[in-house]
Amino acid sequence: MIGVKPTAQARTIYELFAGKVFKVPDYQRNYAWIEKNWEDFWNDIKEGINTHTEHYWGTVTLKYSGKSLYCPERDIPLNLYEVIDGQQRLTTIYLFLLALARVGKPALKENFIKCGNIYRLELGGLNNQFLKDLVDGKNPSASLKTNRLLKKCLNYFENQIREYKKLDKLSRYFQNLTFALEFVVQDDILAIKAFESLNDRGKPLTLLDKAKSFLMFVSLRYLGNRLSDKINSTFGNIFTDYDVIKEIGEKENIDYIKSNRFTEDELLRFFYHHFAQYAIEKYNLPVGYDFDATSYYVFDGFLKKSCEHLKENPETLEKFLEEFVKELGSFVRSFKELLKKMDENRRIKKLFAFLGLNTRVYPLIISLELKGWLNEEMLSVIEALDLRVYKIRGTDPRAKLYREVVSQIKTAQNPEEVKSGIVSFIEEKMPEALFQHFLNQNIYDNPATKFILWEYEKHLNPDFNDCDENLYFEYQKEHILARNPRPTFPALGFSNEEEYFASIDKLGNLCLLEAKLNKQCQNKLPDQKKQYYRQSKLERTKQLGFYIDNKGFSKEDIDMATEDIVNFCLERWNV
Repeated sequence: MIGVKPTAQARTIYELFAGKVFKVPDYQRNYAWIEKNWEDFWNDIKEGINTHTEHYWGTVTLKYSGKSLYCPERDIPLNLYEVIDGQQRLTTIYLFLLALARVGKPALKENFIKCGNIYRLELGGLNNQFLKDLVDGKNPSASLKTNRLLKKCLNYFENQIREYKKLDKLSRYFQNLTFALEFVVQDDILAIKAFESLNDRGKPLTLLDKAKSFLMFVSLRYLGNRLSDKINSTFGNIFTDYDVIKEIGEKENIDYIKSNRFTEDELLRFFYHHFAQYAIEKYNLPVGYDFDATSYYVFDGFLKKSCEHLKENPETLEKFLEEFVKELGSFVRSFKELLKKMDENRRIKKLFAFLGLNTRVYPLIISLELKGWLNEEMLSVIEALDLRVYKIRGTDPRAKLYREVVSQIKTAQNPEEVKSGIVSFIEEKMPEALFQHFLNQNIYDNPATKFILWEYEKHLNPDFNDCDENLYFEYQKEHILARNPRPTFPALGFSNEEEYFASIDKLGNLCLLEAKLNKQCQNKLPDQKKQYYRQSKLERTKQLGFYIDNKGFSKEDIDMATEDIVNFCLERWNV
């Protein structure tokens, strides 16, 4: 059946808002534009005014809901439209109009922002109530980044408009000489295709966006639309959970999660290792499990090819899609819940925020959380895996781990077989003798060194608060015998310079020291550093200052301390 043809028309901002209420569905992503986007938006307006030219904002794709609302205060009907694409742009336009209204054009609020009790733009997910509170002047407190962006955007425009001052000119230009292409679709398939193709000005579509759009298309084309509501609601939750995960990453200072490397697409890649092998076997899919799969391969090589293979059997296709969507939602939710446990579980907190779990281990730990098998014993093994194989050894082996452990967790019958597989992998890649060898080498630059010294402090001082992240990030690694200046040899038990430099990066010549004290110790001999060591909050470093004062510090001390710390490591991360 051929659907109703879409309509597309250039609309001024005044025309775009006329007679409409915009509703961003819960399954759409939360507000994500940043100051660079607002700056571009504001500069476009100023350039248009200065050059006496119109400005085009891009496309806003809408779907008429068939519903109307009545505003008795103005005695007008308002048609309700669902926003398919362009919600970031439309929300920014709405905030700009609100800023204009607050700075000196109050009539705009009634015309564009709120008619009686009807808000002309309703957001989904985490943003809706917060935006309403902004509109109503309640100055809400923003605990989530996405809501902080809404508030900052409004404040940014208010400040710019106050400085600009020419409110009449600004208001007339924005309402009447800036345009958006209003693209209205009636057919669900056209709405999906429009979402894929018309996202021309906002944030680029992620593979997760494309996966959702593709699944919606398959549901509509082959499954009579039976899974569309489930897909929409699940992906809405996934987008929200991703925002919460990013929020926790920033709050807890988790380097990977707060970085630009952790995108929504990573969720697809992680999930693949949990689900793919199980699905390949259950649905007899014509693809093999790839331990090195990229996010693009998950979308194009696994999901799309699997659906293409199953489309001739709608019943099996529906089961596969339903299970894929359900498991993906559960997997991402488990990731979020795992990170939320950082407040109460010290090992999880230190694993992610202090040690900095290698991304290769993420599919493993999330799968175990989803399975309900992530107890203290399992966490201990995972910590040993990360520290011994991915930090101390410093290589990236994973084929056996993914093929024989991670990809099998979904169908595993008990946690012991999973734990046994992890231990076997550790013993193959970093057996105890090799672990001991690496620990006795120059280790200053190894990513595990600070964590080892931190845990050693806890070992020496059980009352030490090893979950104080502010303290952890305040400390730096410190050479006791420095690279410069160096003594005149022979000295301090060293025969020559070569022997000296073979020792100074070993564990026994390292301690942790507050950054401000470490700065004072630069280019000094131990006897000159001891006064700063004694000021440290760390007991080992403080006592080291007294030790140097009484006995000095030499090669023998390095060797003895190295032996003690290595023995601690062999016991602490024993599998």
